[in-house]
Amino acid sequence: LGGFSAGLSKADELVCAEVALRLHKPKATIVMCIEATIKICEWALSSRQNFDFVFKDIGILVCRGNNVTMRFFEDLVREVAQSERLAEGLLQV
Repeated sequence: LGGFSAGLSKADELVCAEVALRLHKPKATIVMCIEATIKICEWALSSRQNFDFVFKDIGILVCRGNNVTMRFFEDLVREVAQSERLAEGLLQV
């Protein structure tokens, strides 16, 4: 990847830079992985594939046909409730 991706916002670019710093990986590698994941997701959704993305310690993005739902793990919701009182919002999503 040369430079910033046209598909990512400035905020996304900052997140990628922070992730790259924390993981000690080049930012271009992080962006490439995210873009590849998005392409797979776009293909799967457009062809109405059923698939799940599992985010360790966070939850599961469940995709069935053209329906997409995020299911958060209870431990995360409890942690968020203790620190930020946002559990109800997460559970309603």
